Amino acid sequence: MGSARKNPDREQRNLRPKHRIGIQLKAALVVAVMVLAATASGGWLYYAATQQVLRHKDYQQADRLASGLALAASEALAQRNLGALKKLTNAMLRHPSVHSATILSREGKVLAKTSRLATEFHRVQPIIQPPSLSYEMQLGRNFLEVGRPVVISTTRSGDDVLVGGVRLVLDTRPTAEALAGLRRQVAVVALSIVLLAIPIGQLLVWRVLGVPIRKLVRATRQLAEGDFSARVDARRNDELGELAASFDVMVERLCAFQQQLRQANESLEHKVAARTAELERANRRLREEMAEKEDFLRAVSHDLNAPLRNIAGMATMIVIKYRDQLPEEIIARLQRIQANVEAGTELLGELLELSRIKTRPQKRQMVDFQELLEDLKGAFEYELKQKNITLTVHSPMPRLYVEHSRMRQLFQNLIDNAIKYMGDREDGRIDIGYHRTDGMHSFSVADNGPGVAPEDQQRIFHVFRRGTGEAHGQVQGKGVGLALVRTIAQNYDGWAWVESKPGEGATFFVALAVEKTQPPQESAHHAEHHRPKRTVVTESAIDRG
Repeated sequence: MGSARKNPDREQRNLRPKHRIGIQLKAALVVAVMVLAATASGGWLYYAATQQVLRHKDYQQADRLASGLALAASEALAQRNLGALKKLTNAMLRHPSVHSATILSREGKVLAKTSRLATEFHRVQPIIQPPSLSYEMQLGRNFLEVGRPVVISTTRSGDDVLVGGVRLVLDTRPTAEALAGLRRQVAVVALSIVLLAIPIGQLLVWRVLGVPIRKLVRATRQLAEGDFSARVDARRNDELGELAASFDVMVERLCAFQQQLRQANESLEHKVAARTAELERANRRLREEMAEKEDFLRAVSHDLNAPLRNIAGMATMIVIKYRDQLPEEIIARLQRIQANVEAGTELLGELLELSRIKTRPQKRQMVDFQELLEDLKGAFEYELKQKNITLTVHSPMPRLYVEHSRMRQLFQNLIDNAIKYMGDREDGRIDIGYHRTDGMHSFSVADNGPGVAPEDQQRIFHVFRRGTGEAHGQVQGKGVGLALVRTIAQNYDGWAWVESKPGEGATFFVALAVEKTQPPQESAHHAEHHRPKRTVVTESAIDRG
């Protein structure tokens, strides 16, 4: 049965991803991400630079205010005029950025201090520094403390003398609020740029990438459906243009290859038709030759059997009639003539049977091989006991749809062969086994006799070919039995072979194809649904004769 016809539309759907994201959207997203990254980087740099400028401005303002207070308080500090110092600290609070003003003596004692009320400032730890130190320190997030020493010049020596120090705490919350507003403005600008860049980028991507790619996709689908007239025809000076041109060249080459393939198929069809007719003629001649061969063998068997029977009858009559008058030597020769005639008659019968195996198949039936082999075991019971041989039929054995008498002939020849060549062993053993593998039923008949030499394993399954060892020369045989085994196996698309080492016994194998051993209905079902691989058994083994 042929396989189901494939649906090209289904194949096209299978090639498409379930959750499809177009290249145009992907490219637009990439552009948006790049614009967002560039805008965010620029905004962050602008914000950082602005923050640095504002912080520097706060420090400059703090330095001017602290230096001015130190200069104004120098004379009052030198005279320890506390009232004047208090007025100076009160005057500093008039500046909106000053939160606290403190004037210290040279020893670090607070002489005057004024501050605004602020809950947040009271949670900040003050900075304890000596009056002689000039510094700027951040207090928490919203306050900046600045310290400057107060020095005066003496009239006598002209040296600067430390008389105290000033401390200012400035409120930097306006700067923080300005920076927060700047952050919001930068974010809004960045988001606006990104939102504006997405449609613009998508439009550009559609114009630059989307249109030629869609053309290429349409042309590819047409080509997949078998339309070799599909062309992209995108004239561009970039990679997409090169891809489109390469696609068009590929389609043209495919058209040329298709034409060549069509011509080659037509030529092949003519050749196949001619070869088929030639094979039919050869098969017809072969059938005629096989029929002639069968007729020839039948005629030879009949023509030779008649004179052989006459010779045997005449020899028998002479022995019966003149037995008392003839010497013993003549009688022995006449008896030898009778034995040779019987052997020749048997050989002609076996050759005729061998020719009929392929040309005259017998009726098939379900055969239980366990029962068949047990029956053969009983038939050989006398020979097995006489030679002290143990015959074992291993279970389980199959039930196959085969020719019963042919299978009986096959195993009868193999068992008889093993018995004849067992020799004088007192522990003779024959094991018959079975297993199924690779679409074949494989039977084995193993013995522990003298075995088969390697040079004989390639020839002993041919007619009139026998082993050349000493053990084979002592056994009577015609060289037809194992040829019959191989021919029966070939009728079931199988083969027969032997594996052996001299002195270690021999194992004869027979393989039968599963397809050829099933009832017609099961065989058709098996061929349609399973289609097993056919195993070809190489001719590595053949007959002992």
